[in-house]
Amino acid sequence: MRAPALLSAAFLLLAACSSPSPGFSTAPPREAVVDGSRFRIYLRPGTGEVEAHRVSLEPLPSLALTLEKAYRAIEQATGCRIRKGSLRGDQAIILAQVDCPPLPADG
Repeated sequence: MRAPALLSAAFLLLAACSSPSPGFSTAPPREAVVDGSRFRIYLRPGTGEVEAHRVSLEPLPSLALTLEKAYRAIEQATGCRIRKGSLRGDQAIILAQVDCPPLPADG
């Protein structure tokens, strides 16, 4: 009886690890895989702000390599260019500012 409850609690904790920050909670997630690293990317509508979560398990990932992969994943998933100097973060959560092309007008 106790084991299923512990497994359920562990699963919920792990699932929460890839939840976006409150400011990104309305942004639909986009997925991208770059060189074996899987990212979940959230683009806050109308702001150009992006939050990317590395969700793949990797033993001791390098910060420089993770940021490089995240850069490519963000551009791949959003179709937008990252603003120079805006990429920052750690091996798990990366933030950036992007410039997106204007959306076509309806009609």
